[in-house]
Amino acid sequence: MKIALIGAGNMGEAILSGLHKKYTCVICEARAERCVYLKKKYRCSFVDSPVFALTGADVVLLAVKPQDMAVVLSSMKPALGRQLFISIAAGITASFIEKALGGNVRVVRSMPNLPALIAQGVTAVSGGKYATSGDLKKAQDILMSVGPVMVVPEKMMNAVTAVSGSGPAYVFLLAESMMKAARKFGFSESEAELLVVQTLRGSAEMLTQSQDTAEGLRQKVTSKGGTTQAATDMLMAKDMPGVLLAAMSAAKDRAKELAM
Repeated sequence: MKIALIGAGNMGEAILSGLHKKYTCVICEARAERCVYLKKKYRCSFVDSPVFALTGADVVLLAVKPQDMAVVLSSMKPALGRQLFISIAAGITASFIEKALGGNVRVVRSMPNLPALIAQGVTAVSGGKYATSGDLKKAQDILMSVGPVMVVPEKMMNAVTAVSGSGPAYVFLLAESMMKAARKFGFSESEAELLVVQTLRGSAEMLTQSQDTAEGLRQKVTSKGGTTQAATDMLMAKDMPGVLLAAMSAAKDRAKELAM
């Protein structure tokens, strides 16, 4: 199978890193300095135009910036065949791509997240009007190179954006805040980082390995009348669940506003 990668920024490269050993890949990247870097790292073919990338390709991975998508899609029309198009561009709907390319173009829309850069991401995919179950399976196989993949209806993509797409920022904000508090308590920067990062890493691993729910694990570490309860009571008094819901709802609403 031959895959054409249109755009090779951080997320595009993350997916490429899991694909280039398994599939024949051809890359079209507009930035010259980026191409120099990629050519040194990957033994793939490089072309100057999306038209050349599409020639002979079975799958086209659209990894350009959303604001560049319309121009890129327009340039592809002369080379359209029976390719499957997989888009990782935030806010770009399958119908937008279908209309831009014309015909019964098979499109799978996807939403990976930042940990894909270290092959620890999670991606949601949804099929466009003409995509088949086989197309969805093919997209899953390709995107599993950077982490687990789940299939959702496209109407859920804004919610996916709010939960997992923007989700890493919530975790980083929590880490940032915990580190600031630790430094106020007298720990050095390196000590604060070690304490917080390892706490988050270990807690995430427990969520992965344990049979308990997140709520159950929280209750296990919270002794009645103890230090943890003092902290969680304060967080609940500030309505932490409500604040998170409001924040994620704002992300979901903004994703809807930006959709094309």
